[in-house]
Amino acid sequence: MDSDGLKVMMSQVVEASRQLASSKVDLIVQCGAPGTFLEGPAADKRIKDAIFAETAVPAITMQESAVEALKAVGAKTVAIGTIYTDEVNEALAGYMEELGFKVAALEGLQMTDPYEASLHNADSAYKLGRSVYKKSGNADAILISCGTYRTFETLPYLEMDTGADVISSNQSTLWHALRTLGLKDVIPNLGRLWTAA
Repeated sequence: MDSDGLKVMMSQVVEASRQLASSKVDLIVQCGAPGTFLEGPAADKRIKDAIFAETAVPAITMQESAVEALKAVGAKTVAIGTIYTDEVNEALAGYMEELGFKVAALEGLQMTDPYEASLHNADSAYKLGRSVYKKSGNADAILISCGTYRTFETLPYLEMDTGADVISSNQSTLWHALRTLGLKDVIPNLGRLWTAA
């Protein structure tokens, strides 16, 4: 989970998308938020355009999904918790600020292997979310970034205990994928996002 490793990952996205498109899917989702935010906001559109050019299938990105979710809940200030290193977090903060969000606090678990995140239970995400929220001085929303990090079980409790809207990579990507496809499903156990828009 560093800039070199993420470049290798992103170099494989178009080929992976081509293989997925053979299953006649309606939407392709690029997962791995750092894969786009390390390059800045323009990278989301570039990746989506490259996928569409190769497959003729619409695409969204994980990072774009988090941003759309934060907009849907009306967040202006964000407390961000991640598994990432300080170097990767600095890029995420720059990306968010370029899009007009105020990053009120940022905390990373300093992991360099994304597999390590899969070994953490949902309590880890809860503790990280609470910790970064306390540092933020009451941010509008908490963003927990990493698709491998377990957050689903945590979301309603973290919202209840902080009063902030909680957005996570997987939750927002599922929400954005369904909305992009015109599906208005509501999954209340996955946070207030599902009733926001």
